[in-house]
Amino acid sequence: MRGSSHPKLTALTAKWMSRDGPFEDELGFSMMEVLAAIIILSLAIVPMVGMFDAALRAAVLGGNYDNGRALATEKLEEAKALPYEGVVELYPPGTRGCSGAVVPGFDCEVRTVYASLGTAAVVAGGSSGTMMQVTVTVSWGGGSYSTTGLVSKG
Repeated sequence: MRGSSHPKLTALTAKWMSRDGPFEDELGFSMMEVLAAIIILSLAIVPMVGMFDAALRAAVLGGNYDNGRALATEKLEEAKALPYEGVVELYPPGTRGCSGAVVPGFDCEVRTVYASLGTAAVVAGGSSGTMMQVTVTVSWGGGSYSTTGLVSKG
């Protein structure tokens, strides 16, 4: 049935495409209306691009902070898992680089001092004793994170 058309469909199509009615002179949008719509949409979309850029930067900063925090906590827990004598041997009082693997782009250091309990807080410094304060600091481009813990004898 190539080439033939249904008479009812032809009549409906002809009526739909006719120019009778209140909008007989309009068949679509004018070029000015289309340009105005494009300009309005552009004015709404351009600020959204800036928001996507800011959101991406915030996500990267948050990811770096999470990685730094996780690395600092991991290194502190490694030190706390050692016996007191092991901490004194591996991390003698002072500042040392972290042992083991460190995430690329992150610097890690461990600072240890002998500590004792004061009346209201831990007092850092003094001679060798039964407690050592361990502070792990992780730095990366634009930020750093530190965490502190105590290792004691027995």
